[in-house]
Amino acid sequence: MPNLKLAKRMEDQGADAIVIEGMESGGHIGNQTTMALMTNVIPQITRIPVIVAGGIVTGKALAAVLLMGGAGVQMGSRFLLARECQVHPKVKERIIGATDADSVVTGFSRNYGVRGLRNKFTDEYLALETFGAPFEELSSLAIGRNRLSAVEGDVENGSGQVDQSLVPLTRIQSAQEIIEEIIQEAREALAAASRIEL
Repeated sequence: MPNLKLAKRMEDQGADAIVIEGMESGGHIGNQTTMALMTNVIPQITRIPVIVAGGIVTGKALAAVLLMGGAGVQMGSRFLLARECQVHPKVKERIIGATDADSVVTGFSRNYGVRGLRNKFTDEYLALETFGAPFEELSSLAIGRNRLSAVEGDVENGSGQVDQSLVPLTRIQSAQEIIEEIIQEAREALAAASRIEL
């Protein structure tokens, strides 16, 4: 859910739970940050669980969501580095080597934002977008780019969709190891939070 209005509509229509996703996420994004969505949505949705996504890759981030009243998190980018994930190894290598300045959004000016790693493709797309290329031209340029990266391993000409929290993504682990590490870190963060005095 990209906003409170849609979240309320889903709650009223009987959804079992909702996922709110901030613009820090990889792939297609909305206009609000994860923190703003949590602040705007969680207190207003009282009958169903609110799961939070967007830039969440650590146990500390999970703890923050829980402290904000979220029911849990949805993580995508962290699991791109799971051994079980079949994304091309070159994509995994590129993610591991990325810094916090390597995340870009294409298509945002056309209300069709997609977040991924900066590369030759994104530079070309953003140059055209900045100079007002028609939506059809931009759309045509983007066709097949996700497959080119994720399946074929072309990390320069494909779209490597990953979220903005790149710095902690440093190694390949099993999905079980990732989950265990996230839970342990969240437990430690929540325990430390209980000792904070204001």
